[in-house]
Amino acid sequence: MDTRTRQQLLRLSTDFYRAHATGFDASRGHHPWPGWERLLEWLPEPGTNTLSVLDVGCGNARLATFLASAGHRLRYVGVDANAALLNAARERLAPDLIPEVELIESDFLASSSPGESLPDGPFDLVALFGVLHHVPGRDWRMRLVRELIERAAPGGLVAVAAWQFAGRDRFERRRVEWNEIGAIRGESIDPSQLEEGDHLLRFGTDPDLPPRYCHQVADRELDELETNLEACGLDVDSIGDYRADGAEGDLNRYRVLRRRRSPEGTPHTQDS
Repeated sequence: MDTRTRQQLLRLSTDFYRAHATGFDASRGHHPWPGWERLLEWLPEPGTNTLSVLDVGCGNARLATFLASAGHRLRYVGVDANAALLNAARERLAPDLIPEVELIESDFLASSSPGESLPDGPFDLVALFGVLHHVPGRDWRMRLVRELIERAAPGGLVAVAAWQFAGRDRFERRRVEWNEIGAIRGESIDPSQLEEGDHLLRFGTDPDLPPRYCHQVADRELDELETNLEACGLDVDSIGDYRADGAEGDLNRYRVLRRRRSPEGTPHTQDS
């Protein structure tokens, strides 16, 4: 995928959330995804220590509310590019949780290397929920996950959810054909630069509002994640692979990675 096409797709996402932030927040509320419940089995026992969390693309920060309701003391850092969603988070957070939460407005996909602007960490849990499908290009998706791993503490978790929307009737009805985007945006996208699995989806029924770019992350890409990370010099174990969420319980596929602890006296491997 060339730089021009990547930037066009990123602008689609930015414009989409700018136009739809209020409705998007209202449709999600503060209800946790059922798939998050599985994460609890790999986290430390609540109350033992403060759990440090980096929530990338945090939206309205409902993950913080979920973890706190499970009994965890938090040091939570949420990062999102949309100011309206972050304001919604501030309004909804419980008063006793606000001091434990830091919300940062930052477009972590805006630089030449995705995720390089994220807070350094280390964190016990790094979460990427509802984001991967907006990252254009397999190379960028891999580079973003590498950045997340580097922000996990030794023994810490990186949890990634990939939205499995393709082929489902309710999402197929919202698809916009790529040849229509010129009339909507005033500029065309070169279809030869797109990957298999790249789609445009509407949110709501207003045809004048911008659609969003979404990529169906293939099972094979997720299956190869651990191998590709190790090839980059990152020591990880895949400890969770499951499907959850939605009416049929399979709307997201989760991969949970644990960053290995280095042998005593050996510095932990960092990506070069």
